[in-house]
Amino acid sequence: MNQNIKNILENITSLPGIYKFEDKHSNIIYIGKALNLKKRVTSYFSKSATSVKTSKLVENVNNIQTIITKNEEEALLLENTLIKEFKPKYNILLRDDKSYPYILIRKSHEFPSIKFFRGESRGSKDLFFGPYTQVNHVRYMLNLVQKIFKIRSCNDTYFANRKKPCLQYQINRCDAPCVKKIDSSDYEQLVNNALKFLQGKNDYLIKSYTKKMTKLSSELNYEEASEIRDKISAIRSIINSKNIINSQKNIDIITISSSDNYHCVDVFMVRDNINLGNKTFDFKNNDSQNNIIESFISQYYFDNHPPDKIVIPDCITSLDPLKNVLFKKYNIKTALIYPSRKPFKDWYKICELNTDERLKLVVSTKLRSDIFSCLNKDLKYEIQIRNAICFDISHMSGSNMQGSAIWYSVNGPNKKMYRRYNLASIKKSDDYAAMKFVLTRRLSKLKKENSLPELIVLDGGKGQITQAKEVLDNLKISNIILLSVVKGEKRHTKNDRVLDIDSKDITLSLSNYSLTLLQKIRNEAHRFAITGQRNKSLKRQFESKLDSIPGIGKVRKLELLKHFGGIQGVLKSSVEDLANVTGINLQLADTIYKYLHAE
Repeated sequence: MNQNIKNILENITSLPGIYKFEDKHSNIIYIGKALNLKKRVTSYFSKSATSVKTSKLVENVNNIQTIITKNEEEALLLENTLIKEFKPKYNILLRDDKSYPYILIRKSHEFPSIKFFRGESRGSKDLFFGPYTQVNHVRYMLNLVQKIFKIRSCNDTYFANRKKPCLQYQINRCDAPCVKKIDSSDYEQLVNNALKFLQGKNDYLIKSYTKKMTKLSSELNYEEASEIRDKISAIRSIINSKNIINSQKNIDIITISSSDNYHCVDVFMVRDNINLGNKTFDFKNNDSQNNIIESFISQYYFDNHPPDKIVIPDCITSLDPLKNVLFKKYNIKTALIYPSRKPFKDWYKICELNTDERLKLVVSTKLRSDIFSCLNKDLKYEIQIRNAICFDISHMSGSNMQGSAIWYSVNGPNKKMYRRYNLASIKKSDDYAAMKFVLTRRLSKLKKENSLPELIVLDGGKGQITQAKEVLDNLKISNIILLSVVKGEKRHTKNDRVLDIDSKDITLSLSNYSLTLLQKIRNEAHRFAITGQRNKSLKRQFESKLDSIPGIGKVRKLELLKHFGGIQGVLKSSVEDLANVTGINLQLADTIYKYLHAE
């Protein structure tokens, strides 16, 4: 710590405000807020600050500037404004909403059109629905609106110059207001119905259309009644396909999933009872999950109008400043809800599952060059894993027992190093003896070849670990990591546990990525073992009684089956009959007869 920083820390104020860390080139590298600037800034330079991010940040700090504010809410506003302006290296940065698509209805025209829209400029009379997170969702909704309500999609110039209806009228997707096939009042009713549909007021529409259909039917106007019936069916199909979260009019559900220094944040949105999908944000940052999500939410809602309710992760502790700022900025009271009770708990679980799965994909892509990178950091052993071997035993009710040993390098599975072992000599259902046999066979050979891996993974529990330790002692193998993946309660993957060489449960010390990697390796070993075991069982089903007779190969077996028309004919034949077959002498015929009729 240089003398300049020491002087600043000694004299810094205890009032609320924001602080800016600058590097030796006077570039701002971090901006933060604090209720007490002295306590917050000093904490970065204390011995208790052990995180990697903090250490790297502090190494580059050459100067500190502060701005005092009236309260924490004002500091929050200023922090976000400055982060957007200076884009500091160590702050998380969000993209804006300009790229997200909307559905636009141009109410400024006498005959409004419906369009796909991106961008910022918005007419005062125009109506926007969104933002949607998926383009295909927007196009699907546009298609439905045109199909059900027959709203025009052409631009105003094209509309003004039409002399006759276009193809959209021909295929029954527009009522051709351009050539007065429909008057303005009827068209306005269609537009209003389309607006109700986009606002999720489907129950109102169904009731209204049902009355109209009943009236048309009573007037014997069946053709128009059938058109209304088709509209009702289309609207019902939307209602039936809705997710349970759609029962809320306006709500956001924010989830975060982290592994090592990778963080995935999703914002799942429902507006006007319509599920708009989710916006995705990925960060690589050494900061804590709590700080990441708090910083994200404060930045996100300065650019995005908040809904009535926001379901947030329970790792967030400071809610009041954010509530106050949102109220001042938007003049609405937004409820910030923890997912601790139903129905929010159930919704949050569904959304969190999506985020967890997305994190797996993100991390697997980032760590493709070394799949063990994250696991090495979690385990914190001196040995760095470059190769791993996994053992599994498979059998069908004790029979056709087979073992497998599969190999993973830093680049993924290495199938040249896969091995299967037939375990006919092992007592039925003795998994421990089978595991010991396979471990001994494979590890002894690898030791001779001087190609032992750094990690052994077992499919099993304490019993399998005991067998592995005994084998390692017998073969005098040391400096190797031993882990076991134990199947969870009710065999659910989410309940799997990981045990170390001392049978200690280390599951909670592993990141999501590391746990998933070990499960993936275990599952691959199981797949390889069970595939071999099934192939072996299948082969036995098609074996003939002739296959085990000494002196009978494929050629002689085929000759016997051809001559007698099948195995039943061979069983009924005498020694003399067998001797008449090409390639079968009297001595061999006698052997075949005795073998087939032995008690």
